[in-house]
Amino acid sequence: MIISYGTQTIEFQIQRNSKIKNTYITVARDIGVIIKAPESINHEEIKNLVKAKAFWISSKLEELGKVIDYGEITTGSRIFYLGKSYYVSLIIEKRQDIKIVFIHSKFKIYAPNKVSQRELNNAIDKFYQQKAQKKITKLVKKYSDIMQLHPKSIEFKKSKIKWASCSEGNRLSFNPELIKLSSSLIEYTIVHELAHIAYKNHSKDFWRLVKKYMSDYSIKNEKLRIFEKKL
Repeated sequence: MIISYGTQTIEFQIQRNSKIKNTYITVARDIGVIIKAPESINHEEIKNLVKAKAFWISSKLEELGKVIDYGEITTGSRIFYLGKSYYVSLIIEKRQDIKIVFIHSKFKIYAPNKVSQRELNNAIDKFYQQKAQKKITKLVKKYSDIMQLHPKSIEFKKSKIKWASCSEGNRLSFNPELIKLSSSLIEYTIVHELAHIAYKNHSKDFWRLVKKYMSDYSIKNEKLRIFEKKL
């Protein structure tokens, strides 16, 4: 569901729970805005609550979404790729553009003289985008065929608060920074989002479906939380 707040919009999901009496709002990087509510609260009441808390929610989203660069990129610094951090060798030479090569467990970044940190960060973003598109597109096809759940489309868009998402129209969106994760966590994220094609919530049926294709999903989910703290 979506509400308007000034010039912004706040998108949120509702999770019903017959065992709770109060309504709770959770704002997290990987799940966005979640409203946990008892069965007795109707949609209009929930929307009014979200509107009343819109300033707080917007502030939390802004806090989570503060731009995080990769620190100072220089020889000896490290950046994440496929679950590990790797040594960077920055090579300044006569050239017009920035070239990033990953070889022998090391990143070699070839850059022109007087290159800025912003330009280096943008080059790393582009590297992640290219690698993520190639790897994730292939894995989505693999698991779509296995699960018999096919998205209407796939896009890659840098997100401030989510690793990935599934829209009401079954369009999957992946954050290119997923390529920082290990292959097993990338696969878990893909299975998770494909399962949302069948269930637009985190109900017992949803998790049962995830478990069917990834029996150790709870372990991977915990590893994902732990990995986020390293970033």
